Amino acid sequence: MLTIGEFARASGLTAKALRLYDELDLLTPAAVDPYNGYRYYTDDQVDQARLVARLRSAAVPLPRIAAIIRAATPQAAADEVLSYWRHVEADRASAREVITSLVALLTGQDNTMAAPEALNITLGELIAGVYEDLPDADDLTRIAEARRRARALTDLGEQLVDHYVSEAKLSGASWSDIGDALGTNADKARASDVFARYTNLNRHCIVLAQEAARTHKNDLIGTEHLLLGLLSEPRGLAYDVLTAHATSEQQVRDAVEAALPAAGEEALQGHIAFGPDSKDAIKETLRAAGELGHDWVGTEHTLLGLIRVEDSGAARVLRELGFTSGSLHETIKTEAAARLAE
Repeated sequence: MLTIGEFARASGLTAKALRLYDELDLLTPAAVDPYNGYRYYTDDQVDQARLVARLRSAAVPLPRIAAIIRAATPQAAADEVLSYWRHVEADRASAREVITSLVALLTGQDNTMAAPEALNITLGELIAGVYEDLPDADDLTRIAEARRRARALTDLGEQLVDHYVSEAKLSGASWSDIGDALGTNADKARASDVFARYTNLNRHCIVLAQEAARTHKNDLIGTEHLLLGLLSEPRGLAYDVLTAHATSEQQVRDAVEAALPAAGEEALQGHIAFGPDSKDAIKETLRAAGELGHDWVGTEHTLLGLIRVEDSGAARVLRELGFTSGSLHETIKTEAAARLAE
């Protein structure tokens, strides 16, 4: 048996990191002394620890590392690594375009962006794509896949419109003008700017929620994934409220993961759409911030939004943990006021 210090030296991880990974169930000690809490490891665990260390050196998120080391086969683990890297490359490609444009602007070069080509894809090509990706599937499976792709296209289109709505607002356009451009009224146009008042931490939680859906191979971002996103951002007020109410962070995480939908066959690439309950939770999130008189939308408001969608998976988990909508509202009202007073 190796002490935690010996194991840290053998694996390249710090003792502090090993304690964290034990709490996250990534690297569980072979034994823990019941009297002093000292952790002990075996030689057989060194390779797994070194794998975790290498993944962390590549900035792989902890939820994705968990999926990699828990994969059923080495090939499945390799597929998880490749899936993560494709996601990183897509993000880098997007960032590269922005940086190139900014450099051109700052150096006085022509920064006129060429008009993008029209989305030149036909129904026949979409149909062929499903057949190519699922050659051995039956008709019902293809229907489900077609529906999933349709939802993803719709949600991605909405985000495209939201982007230009935000750009127009920054340029001084009125909601009335934006509504005319959208062919709708000003109230509907304003609704498109749904994430405008989200704090950076809360936006990060949305990103973490999508990553949780991808890691667990789910084809929609559900309320359970939103709850995991809050639990993965320890700087947010929602995290403090959740962990203070439970015996440990792991207790909450275990409860949420037990409520997740069944995993699909493989992790989705690119954008993952919000599920119906999640969209309702986002609406309730905005409403909760307004009721509390806050001009920001933080992680604490998302937590309130989740418990208010009573039939959602996240709301059921929160009730099982002892939360109620009323008590949670009062707790957040008090804690938010205390943070403002600091």
